[in-house]
Amino acid sequence: MIITELAPAKLNLTLEIGQKRPDGYHDLVSIMTCAGLYDTVTVEETGDGCIAVTCDDAALPCDESNLAWRAASVFFDAANMVCPGVRIHLQKKIPMQAGLGGGSADAAAVLRALRNLYAPEVATETLEELGAELGSDVPFCVRGGTARCEGRGEKMETLPDMLNCWYVIVKPREAHPTGAMYGAIDRLNPIRRHTTVQMTVALTAGDLNAMAENLYNTFEDVLPESSEIPAIRALLLRCGALGAMMSGSGSAVFGLFADQAAAQAAYETACKRWPRTFLAQSV
Repeated sequence: MIITELAPAKLNLTLEIGQKRPDGYHDLVSIMTCAGLYDTVTVEETGDGCIAVTCDDAALPCDESNLAWRAASVFFDAANMVCPGVRIHLQKKIPMQAGLGGGSADAAAVLRALRNLYAPEVATETLEELGAELGSDVPFCVRGGTARCEGRGEKMETLPDMLNCWYVIVKPREAHPTGAMYGAIDRLNPIRRHTTVQMTVALTAGDLNAMAENLYNTFEDVLPESSEIPAIRALLLRCGALGAMMSGSGSAVFGLFADQAAAQAAYETACKRWPRTFLAQSV
């Protein structure tokens, strides 16, 4: 048996990071959506009783630290099922260390694939609960679409589908370890904006310009002075983006475009300086 799932990238349209909680996590409020930039995840039964992960990107560890491997382990444990043996192959397009949820998307795709192969009666809500054991973005990646996420990301409210638009996604060389970025928020205590309510209103009204005006990410307020993020944002805006912002803890930046031709032109311009640039449609 073999099944293939597409794993779309995640974008944070808003990301409001709250204070650190007693359990060490931070409360967050975020509107997340999916972009048409996909990893391809193939799950095949092998019959050898083992979980194996392979990947077309040699930089990605394929051992038990890989979220896709852990997703399979969590699934079989929760199903009280002896693993029959599965090989998970990851074809990567979503860049790593980008704030685009590539690992979370892969894990979510593994959960969906295993559900379809072995337990089609399992509800999506159950997969989301399993995803919460793996990482903050995994429950959303299981659900997909567009949603308001709170808590650690596990409390979700489905929102209207994202408006038809285009994204130019730029991944610079710099990386922002998530733990270090949260530490910077705790240390610097930036003034926090609250735009999620306005973003929800704009999304519901179908107003792409208002959405662009309410893009916000607390992590942008604690970037190191050497970061290229401001330069990327400025270029995308000069090229016609309605708005531009870093996703997650970075370091990828996305520009929001209403027009495909403008997005294509911006993509071609950005590629000259940042080769890891992607053009994607809303999904």
